[in-house]
Amino acid sequence: MSETAPALTAENTNMTFGTTEALKNVSLTVERGEMVALIGPSGSGKSTLLRVGAGLQVADPSSGPVRIFGDLVQQKGKLSSGVRKARAKVGFIFQQFNLVKRISLYSNVLIGALGRMPSWKGVLGRYSTADRKKAMESLERVGIAQYAGNRAANLSGGQQQRGAIARAMVQGAEAIFADEPIASLDPVSARNVMRLLAELNREDKITVVVTLHQVDYALKYCQRAVALKNGEVIYDGPIEGLDRDHLIEIYGDEYSDVMDDEGVSA
Repeated sequence: MSETAPALTAENTNMTFGTTEALKNVSLTVERGEMVALIGPSGSGKSTLLRVGAGLQVADPSSGPVRIFGDLVQQKGKLSSGVRKARAKVGFIFQQFNLVKRISLYSNVLIGALGRMPSWKGVLGRYSTADRKKAMESLERVGIAQYAGNRAANLSGGQQQRGAIARAMVQGAEAIFADEPIASLDPVSARNVMRLLAELNREDKITVVVTLHQVDYALKYCQRAVALKNGEVIYDGPIEGLDRDHLIEIYGDEYSDVMDDEGVSA
């Protein structure tokens, strides 16, 4: 593996669900240290592309290879033998938080360490002192250490999402793929989560790829946008280039009314 290999490469990716073409010959390269927003209407293929990139969904056999930091994830409709090694470098943040509701926040965050320890130790909860320290440091970093002993089920959506980010930090993730991480959050919690992702990108040099419905958050926090529509990439460039005409092309003529109503000034 090259130390300069991109964080993510997906070549000529196709994905079909029944008769629906979710991705049509899509290629994407994300360089190390980038913070990229995947945007587009519902059903455009952005979440599918992110999941294929992480090896959580297997692309059609007609697709080219997918690599994470140079390690092969899948090709020709099959996961590679090294997919677990590749996935270990990526923390995946789900829209619905994906925490274990019945256990504490602290225990959820420690789960991030499981990939680098023998399975029997994980079953018995025999985490190292270093991992336990890292878990508390990560909870401090995301601002929710005071809730470490609380069951995940009793936390707000924003607290759970920050817990999921802390878990990725304990994992030692070199990249975070976040699939609609703020879709179910209130505006304050959404802003806190996006600020945290931007901080990890800026200060820790963690690559971030995030799917978003909220274009204003993409404009504020990301450096690059990749827009999909009907399974195809129709814009890939700097966030500054995502002007009103591009947004209307992506979302349709009616989006101009939404932009005016919400004060989006792209």
